[in-house]
Amino acid sequence: MITLPITPVPVPNRIAQMIGRSIPLPVIEAEFAAGDALREIGRLRPLGSVEDRQDYEAALAHLARANKVLAAHDPAFVVRGAA
Repeated sequence: MITLPITPVPVPNRIAQMIGRSIPLPVIEAEFAAGDALREIGRLRPLGSVEDRQDYEAALAHLARANKVLAAHDPAFVVRGAA
């Protein structure tokens, strides 16, 4: 069986706006917050200092808070990838 590679197709702006309008604002904000928290967690991977550990724990808390909002809207929206 031959499988062809899937090429990403850009979404037109009007379609993206229509999709964005159908999602509640707190869910969109939680999605951005979860992404920010994941980047912060990735940046602090080697837990070296006490300050880094505190920042790491704070980022985990932000991720958990964002995931709570996302899961309340749709469990498939939960952001994974943190340790």
